[in-house]
Amino acid sequence: MPLALSLKTADAKPQRLFRMNAEKRNIPRVTISIGGRFMRENRTEHGCAAIEASVQSMRIETDVVCEVGEKIIGYFYTIGRIEGKIAQLTENGFILEIATTVPKRDKLASQFTWLANRSILNLPEDRRHDRIVPRNPGVTVRNLSSPHAIILHGHLIDVSRSGAGVSVQGEFKKGDELMLGSTPAKVVRAFDGGIAVEFYSSVPDGMFDESIRL
Repeated sequence: MPLALSLKTADAKPQRLFRMNAEKRNIPRVTISIGGRFMRENRTEHGCAAIEASVQSMRIETDVVCEVGEKIIGYFYTIGRIEGKIAQLTENGFILEIATTVPKRDKLASQFTWLANRSILNLPEDRRHDRIVPRNPGVTVRNLSSPHAIILHGHLIDVSRSGAGVSVQGEFKKGDELMLGSTPAKVVRAFDGGIAVEFYSSVPDGMFDESIRL
């Protein structure tokens, strides 16, 4: 007697990958959480973090109060240069209306698609430049060289094995000792809206990925 075999369909449906079409009018927004910097019309530079994005607009968090209609030039890790104008102010920053060409828009669609699907596919971070952007960029900053040593909240712009760029508001100067999360470091450069720091010991290879917590 022939053996009858039946295939049982699994109850759990596979997770669908995100797809973004640059030509669609109703562009979905994706969560990206990427650190960066932007320049205002008055030529001042400030630290920030891109939280959500589509090929048409980007939600940016920053402590700097800007103006609607102001032209902005930003640079974000893994995305690059972004230009546009502020369309709306939010509680923690603003919505940037992106001004771009068709080829650049197509490139952005591909980049945002990759960022949206990265966690689903468990893709490794590109380490060609030995720098990463943490999946959770929020970090506390405590300036031990300050008499008050209050705890500030910042965003990691990027992290290397020896240091990091941090978007944070506060009084800092070169040589200040601080705690970046639970990691001791010192300031090697201070700029308007952030600092660059050097760790006292290098990040071990086993900890150097986008899930890093300082």
